[in-house]
Amino acid sequence: MKKIVIIGSHGLDGKYGGWDQLVNNLAQKHNDSYELYIINPAENSLTKSSSVNVKIINSKISGFGIKGLFLDYFYTFKLCLKADAFLFLGCKGFPAFLVAKLLNKHIKSFVNVGGIEWLRPQYNFFIKMYLKWSFKLTISYADSVIIDNEFYKTFAQKRNYDLYVIPYGGYIDSSLISSDLILNEFPFLNKDYYLSISRSIPDNKIKELCETFVLHNSKDLVLVSNFSSTEYGKSVYDLFCNVPNITLIDGLYDKKKLDLVRRKCKAYIHTHTLCGSAPSLIEMVVCEKPIISIDVPQNRYTLDGEAVYFKNFEDLSKIINLNVKIKKCSKNLINKYSWDRVITDYDNCMLEKLVN
Repeated sequence: MKKIVIIGSHGLDGKYGGWDQLVNNLAQKHNDSYELYIINPAENSLTKSSSVNVKIINSKISGFGIKGLFLDYFYTFKLCLKADAFLFLGCKGFPAFLVAKLLNKHIKSFVNVGGIEWLRPQYNFFIKMYLKWSFKLTISYADSVIIDNEFYKTFAQKRNYDLYVIPYGGYIDSSLISSDLILNEFPFLNKDYYLSISRSIPDNKIKELCETFVLHNSKDLVLVSNFSSTEYGKSVYDLFCNVPNITLIDGLYDKKKLDLVRRKCKAYIHTHTLCGSAPSLIEMVVCEKPIISIDVPQNRYTLDGEAVYFKNFEDLSKIINLNVKIKKCSKNLINKYSWDRVITDYDNCMLEKLVN
């Protein structure tokens, strides 16, 4: 049985974003003709997997920051003689594969390149240069490159390699209801609120979003983010935590609760400017809620042009003020983001290389 090692996630049962959800779904739904090796960083140790074709490797190394990069390098070297292939989530660990390839010339590489990471303003010059260098190595030497958004074809046409466009999937858990206990924790659920979910980074424009709702103090905003994890997030939280019509939720990772918040909102506002097919946006497509999105090509591709778009926050202000009518996403768009479909595409991508 072929062995594929996943590099770059927070491991099985990780809760920090699109790659973690991809890993969890790969573990549950992947083709039985290959075995997955999933590295669980120190903060997410597990004793076993429920799948016989998934092997968990618990690490004493954290998956965050520079330690996460070391984790990627360490397990690429450690497992290169055992593996038939590596699936890299992000490019940052890929340089280690090129060295590992000298030890085992038969191993294959599949790389989901993620977003345009070197353009993100929170990184310093040296990190940006490393991320750009890793990306260039990936599109020059990887066996297969996976992008999650059609827009990234403009960045990934370096040579004649196998290029796959595979987005993330989406799933909404509808099991939780608005009990008195839940309403005590989330009293805004009884209001007519707009929702936004973002990482606390400048290119997700959460400060500008909050400023828009300060101007429209008759409208309610619920913003879910990892405020306490970044200096930018802390500054946004300090600025707007006491604004009566803005509710800031720091790090809500309980899916049942988060999906309840999604299901109850009036509309979703998407402000990501440098993501590909952002998982938070896909979840709202599957949730069948009206969507207001900042107008960048990635978001247009993800939404197939559906939704209402704003070029700047003055436009968003007008949309909110006028209560613009927004259609729900079509069934065709919703079906595009089925996890079963996404995992089948990953299976086909990887098995095609492994059998050749």
